[in-house]
Amino acid sequence: MELPDVVAKLMEIHHHDQRESGQDDANKVTPSCCPLTDLKGFDSLLIPSIIRRLARELGHPLPKGTRVKNIYCAPDGRKKLTIREIAKRFVPTYAP
Repeated sequence: MELPDVVAKLMEIHHHDQRESGQDDANKVTPSCCPLTDLKGFDSLLIPSIIRRLARELGHPLPKGTRVKNIYCAPDGRKKLTIREIAKRFVPTYAP
């Protein structure tokens, strides 16, 4: 699993979700977008389902019972991350 593929799929998922929820900021979904601050209607409660969907759509679904970590924030929990940074955390955490 390559980082550019994860970035592209994560952008696709967020873009789709923004359109489906009727938000007008779907065009803000870029690698430098920070979903927790830049996307209306997105909050931390959606993170587990997004991570599971990302893994599934990349062809490597998470096993049942896998505890999903909040990779949308830096390890210290203070900085909210961009899509590119989230993908960089996803690869070592969930990629096979």
